[in-house]
Amino acid sequence: MKPSTMRPNDWFKLACRVLGMWQLVDTAGYALSIFNIVAGFTRVPESYSLLSYLVQMIGSFVIGLVLLLGAPIIADIFYPDSPVDDGGKQKPVDSDTPTI
Repeated sequence: MKPSTMRPNDWFKLACRVLGMWQLVDTAGYALSIFNIVAGFTRVPESYSLLSYLVQMIGSFVIGLVLLLGAPIIADIFYPDSPVDDGGKQKPVDSDTPTI
C-alpha cells in the first residue's frame, strides 16, 4: 500500500471543509424550521422565538462559509509550510578554513 501524499496541512484543510459543509446542512435545518413557523405549520416553543431561530441560522451559515472558503488560510495559521527543501543539498562545512 502506498503511503498517503497528503501533508498535515492538507488534512486540516479537508477537515475544515467537511465541517463547513456540515454547518451548511445544519443551516438548512434551521431554515426549514423558520419556514414552518412562518407558514404556520408549527408554533414556536415558549422558550424560543422566531428571531432566535433566525440568528442561529445566520450564525451557522456564516461559520459554514468561513470554514469552506477560509480553509486554506485557517490551515496555514495552524500548519505553516516548512521551508522549501533544496533537494537535500546542504552547503558543506568549509574544512579548508584554518581554526584559530
